[in-house]
Amino acid sequence: MHSVPSESHSVLTAPAGEPFASVPRRSLAWVVDVVLVTALIFVEVAVVDAVFGPTVRMHPEATALEDVLAADSGRVVLNAVLATALSVSYFVVPWVLLGGSPAQLALRMRVRDHTDEQTLSLGRALARWILLFPPFATVSALTAGMPLVGALVWGAAVVWYLLLLLTTARSDTNQGLHDRIARSVVRKLSRQAAYRAAHVR
Repeated sequence: MHSVPSESHSVLTAPAGEPFASVPRRSLAWVVDVVLVTALIFVEVAVVDAVFGPTVRMHPEATALEDVLAADSGRVVLNAVLATALSVSYFVVPWVLLGGSPAQLALRMRVRDHTDEQTLSLGRALARWILLFPPFATVSALTAGMPLVGALVWGAAVVWYLLLLLTTARSDTNQGLHDRIARSVVRKLSRQAAYRAAHVR
């Protein structure tokens, strides 16, 4: 009687005790990270307003409705640049140095190069960040006076994130489109492996 070899659905093999991180776990980490980085951006905006004055001013005496709120374009651009820098620092730097964003590390996940299981290079980490966080908010802020453009931008954002979620859920290795392009994979570590990763350098 001949045994039938089991078929593998992926060319990737996980190290012992490191399966692919599940979609719900990854989604939870994404939500927590977005909340944290958004809080940092709110602090940044408050600091800019305190130093340079408010980005948006109200003119109740204006006769036209569109003139009641006036945004300083220079400060909008400054906030957009600083917010982008904060987002890059929050995600890209930990991916390269530690192998995970703050929420991913807390939930015992690691983002790795899918070819050699090492932490991502700076180039791949940047590519992954751009794919996970396209500049929807920045474009929307810079086109605040154009409601139709804003609606199109946020509509595109919904479609993009649904695409990332669906491609991740349908992948045997839980690699979404962003992972495939950046050639990254997300592993879930055991408690022992996570401890060793955090304390052994």
